[in-house]
Amino acid sequence: MKKKKVWLSITGKTAMESESDDIIELITEGEFYRQDKSAYLSYDESEVSGLEGTKTTIELEKEKLSIIRLGSMNSHMIFEKGKRNLNTYATPYGAMTMSVYTQDIDVDYDQNDQPTKIFVDYNIEISGQGVSKNTLNIDVKH
Repeated sequence: MKKKKVWLSITGKTAMESESDDIIELITEGEFYRQDKSAYLSYDESEVSGLEGTKTTIELEKEKLSIIRLGSMNSHMIFEKGKRNLNTYATPYGAMTMSVYTQDIDVDYDQNDQPTKIFVDYNIEISGQGVSKNTLNIDVKH
């Protein structure tokens, strides 16, 4: 497995009904590699995202995207267009069940079959506390 350094420009937007939009932007160095039939991007979170001490790995499969976080905060979120997935979200205060409904996933690849743009549009419901509408945009510079 050969790892390659990449630059990631990540923009996450969360909108709740009664609040203004929350936008997080992060530019960071990461790694790209392939294993079996999946492509992976991994990077270390920073205090900007509020997840300092956490390593995030994005797994890209044909019709599915997973975000795995390990460290100060552990979670495994699965995104499949048109599907609802239940995920466990472990926090220092205990674990919560999170329902993720993915409206859209779009991944652009370059001529070398390496991801260049990732877009995910999804809704999250945590233990019946209302729904947030979310988008995630990731630009990958190889």
